[in-house]
Amino acid sequence: VIVASERFYFLYFFYSFKVETLLAQIQKEVLKREYTRALQVCNSLESAPELSVVKSGLIAAEHGREAMRSSLGGAVLNVQKKCDHRVQILSLIAAVSTLMGLLGTISGLIKTFTAIANADASEKARLLGTGISEAMYSTAFGLVVGIIAMVAHTLAQTKGDDIVGKCQDAGYKLITWIEASERSRANG
Repeated sequence: VIVASERFYFLYFFYSFKVETLLAQIQKEVLKREYTRALQVCNSLESAPELSVVKSGLIAAEHGREAMRSSLGGAVLNVQKKCDHRVQILSLIAAVSTLMGLLGTISGLIKTFTAIANADASEKARLLGTGISEAMYSTAFGLVVGIIAMVAHTLAQTKGDDIVGKCQDAGYKLITWIEASERSRANG
């Protein structure tokens, strides 16, 4: 619950921004070759992952296209690392909780058969009911925790992939804008 809550807060609230208007402002500044102003727009919302990617590309733009692409790739990897942080723990919890439920089932059945073997006839029915009940509760608990963890993992992974995709898109847009500004400068 703690890991899932932290990941949801980070991915859905802390690290998720609407930056379309800011990207439009950056586009205008880049097309005018006003990289300093574009950087100022990026700095206006420093925690937005798309803007951090664009900012890294703008900073590296003066060193050539390869340096800019390398910087953009590094920035996207940094965002991906932040998005993927602790998400695999949710997958591990899903797998282990299901197995722990199975282990509880086996343990309950072993206790049941051991108790029945040594009990008199009048006690066997009660012991059988108690043991099977323990086994089924273990199975149910393991499945409930596993299903919740699987859903949490899928939601966190999907949102992280969405954020990384938007960052990659912002990087590609920046390259396109810079190329367009260079063409207009060469033609003008």
